[in-house]
Amino acid sequence: MRFLLNSPWWVALAVFGFFAGYALYWFLTFQRRFEKICHDAVLEVGKELEAAAVEVHAVQAAPCPQGPSPYDIQPDDEGYDEEADGQPWDEDGYSYYWIDATITPADPNARWDPTSLTVIPADFEPDDEVEISPHLGGMHSAERYANGRWVPLPEGEVRGPRRLRMLFAVSDGLKAVKFSVIAYHFGHVNLPGPLPKAGSRF
Repeated sequence: MRFLLNSPWWVALAVFGFFAGYALYWFLTFQRRFEKICHDAVLEVGKELEAAAVEVHAVQAAPCPQGPSPYDIQPDDEGYDEEADGQPWDEDGYSYYWIDATITPADPNARWDPTSLTVIPADFEPDDEVEISPHLGGMHSAERYANGRWVPLPEGEVRGPRRLRMLFAVSDGLKAVKFSVIAYHFGHVNLPGPLPKAGSRF
């Protein structure tokens, strides 16, 4: 610092300019690196289901579920939103379907969470690998097939293939959907016509 005080003004200006440029370079490269880290982290979510196989056993239109999803965040969780969690699924613009399917990860030892599954239009092709479809359909509830009967599916990871019966909200007008977890999409499910909406004349 004493050197700068005793130097010509243009030397001090050059030194400060160098440090300002270096700081700007560090900021911009850090920003790009941070964005890449976040991008790569998103791509890790659901990677276990990349190229998963799907065998569809049955698809049935269903009425709007009467209660909240068992997978909603609970009131004692810090992420709880009283306007969204624990509320009925009665939003306009959606129909409901039970989809009975066996999902088999490409890696037979893969660990995955079935409750993270969503459905999107079968013809959706993202412009960016982490782009999310605007017609995303959430899973309200699900059952797993075990010992010859259906039992409620809890949240948590499972290993390998699973036969599941899942209740999804699906955007009105869709004729077919596929399963999705963030950047990974797989399977194809043709949908029958939806049930008439409450108050509908048809």
